[in-house]
Amino acid sequence: MISKNLNPQQLEAVRKIDGPVMIIAGPGSGKTRVITERIAFLLKNGVEPKNILALTFTNKAANEMKKRVFKLTNSEQSFRLWMGTFHSVFAKILRTEGYKLNYSENFSIYDNDDSIKIIRRIIKDKNLDKDDYNPRFIHAKISILKNRLIDCKKYSTNDEFLENDKIRNQEEFLDIYKEYSEFCFKSNSMDFDDLLINTHKLFQNYTDICEKYQDIFRYIMIDEYQDTNLVQDSIVQQLSYKHKNICIVGDDSQSIYSFRGANINNILRFKSVFKETTEFKLEQNYRSTKNIVNVANTLIKNNFQKIDKTIFSNNETGEEVDIIEYYNDRDEGQKTAEIINSIKLSSNNLNQIAILYRNNSQSKSFEDALRKLGIGYKIFGGLSFYQRKEIKDIIAYLRLIVNNNDEESLLRIINYPTRGIGSTTVQKLRDFAKKNDKTIWKALSRDLNNINISSGAKNKLSEFTNVLRKLFDMQNDNVFNIAQNLETEIGIVKRLSLDDSDENLNKLQNISELFNSLKLFSLKEYNNSLRDFINEISLDETKDENEISNKVNLMTIHQSKGLEFSYVFVTGLENGIFPSARSVKNKSGIEEERRLLYVAITRASKKIKISYCQNRFQFGTIQSTEKSLFLDELKDCTNFVYKNEYQEQRTEGNSYTKRRSFYREKTSISFPSSLKRVKYTNYKDDRGLIEGMKINHNIFGKGLILSVDENHGNEKIKVMFDNFGKKILLTKFAKFEIIK
Repeated sequence: MISKNLNPQQLEAVRKIDGPVMIIAGPGSGKTRVITERIAFLLKNGVEPKNILALTFTNKAANEMKKRVFKLTNSEQSFRLWMGTFHSVFAKILRTEGYKLNYSENFSIYDNDDSIKIIRRIIKDKNLDKDDYNPRFIHAKISILKNRLIDCKKYSTNDEFLENDKIRNQEEFLDIYKEYSEFCFKSNSMDFDDLLINTHKLFQNYTDICEKYQDIFRYIMIDEYQDTNLVQDSIVQQLSYKHKNICIVGDDSQSIYSFRGANINNILRFKSVFKETTEFKLEQNYRSTKNIVNVANTLIKNNFQKIDKTIFSNNETGEEVDIIEYYNDRDEGQKTAEIINSIKLSSNNLNQIAILYRNNSQSKSFEDALRKLGIGYKIFGGLSFYQRKEIKDIIAYLRLIVNNNDEESLLRIINYPTRGIGSTTVQKLRDFAKKNDKTIWKALSRDLNNINISSGAKNKLSEFTNVLRKLFDMQNDNVFNIAQNLETEIGIVKRLSLDDSDENLNKLQNISELFNSLKLFSLKEYNNSLRDFINEISLDETKDENEISNKVNLMTIHQSKGLEFSYVFVTGLENGIFPSARSVKNKSGIEEERRLLYVAITRASKKIKISYCQNRFQFGTIQSTEKSLFLDELKDCTNFVYKNEYQEQRTEGNSYTKRRSFYREKTSISFPSSLKRVKYTNYKDDRGLIEGMKINHNIFGKGLILSVDENHGNEKIKVMFDNFGKKILLTKFAKFEIIK
């Protein structure tokens, strides 16, 4: 019997079991209920559990659906369904049929860490530079290629791929890909991506096997279809070709995983692939207030690549959506924490609060502010700021400057960045120090010639020692100056800037946040030494947050998908951050960023605050920002309130703050007037940069230099970028080329 709690659209979608069905389920529309009710309806109408295939993207979702189906049917039939993730179901098939591809049934499955370790070993055996061949980046690249059905053979015949490898200084990539694939096969092992591509290969090359499973899976249901990639979509078409009883559930407006290979076209073109598709739209949102839903609709209507639908809510009107302007990101963190503190005082329901951001690097200002107010928080899907590898690496240098005998820190950075000091050399160094009852630093600085290592190794250790000596001599200097000199000596930012992968860009953003923190710390009137800074963050690291069970949720918007909260803060709505700098290069990128904001807005049930900053710290210097183009799209919406929360600050000498606040009800956002003409001079710095020169920045794109400011080695340029407005860049860190 079908539940009486279904609305008419949900009921129709449940009852339509034959033929291709597409269910477009908006946020908070009860799609999980529809899926489980539909499966229960199939079972109650005589369909055998073994003939039903239900695919999800997480084990949690699959288990939840099984429990719900069991509750609806009061039958253990639910546990005989073919229900699980793509990977778990396909692994089960390959255990039985994998012999066709020369795998035994006991093949191993490598997780991501296993795969990365194998790739790391291959890179090491080839004596390749780990900066050029980052194992995680190489693994991610291989994964993307596999999910696009590009094997080594196809890769080797693609001239564009090979040319790009030359440009990135990764000419050995193809050999690594081959060795990795061969290693897995010889080891009778598959990684997660192999489970997909080998299933596809099995069905494509062995029609008898494909027909066998076509007859087994007479009814197919797939959740979150907008997140499927090329391989998954192809397998689904293979399996459903005979009976065509396929039902997909998803929301094109929540397609946000293209970086993982997800293809929104899979859901957009579904009706053209399956000509007799019956479409249902679940448009009633049971989660959010009317105001939240209306703002979300106003935003997403600007996308061209979409399935038309109008989400609505019969819930209360609710409070208007706040769009708040802050002076800078520190101000944003502080004021957000203060608002959360007021919520805490009234309801103490912290687990119903979420702070969402585009990049993990943005978490720091919120972490700092929440800690100061004694508000517990938890980081989703990532490490706390000071636990991130690139941050721990730099902190290790700073700890070593404070305490030369900190061996753990020394061993961490002795070969970071890569300087050719291998594990054998390090072990001999450690053995010598232990035998002679010395610290490693003393052994390095005083007895290097007495250590039984090659002359080449001694030279490399000597260079490393000289770097440390220079850094140690600066321990009493301003903490920000120390950080700048550290970068000059080791060039971490410079190395990471050579590769514009997502991973490296995230690392650069995190390092930039650390520099910002050091800059602000250096401006304190007292207790602002490097030792004080190390002490402060060490206390933060060792704080036992397990004592607090009720915590604020901090996460990227991607990590928030599928979740809901009473109060949501969506932060950093500035061009270059949200939308990201990379996304503005094409229309599809902008549309995915808009869908991402749509997801963020629809996580909220009661109240949402959207914020942006006038200025943002980057590598210790404050740079003006431009509010997100998405806010411009909301300017005619009447369901939000625009607020300004300024904190005017002096950036030199003793910090001084003055706050002024004002509030305007139901007003559209006012945007900058047309730009004034700039009179250019012929001022020229030592490196040939002049006002009026055109450049191409690795993140912001093309721009025109408005002014050049030479300041004792800290040259700055003001640039008007085509897509991001005015930016102030510190030239020693900025990565750009001059356009001739």
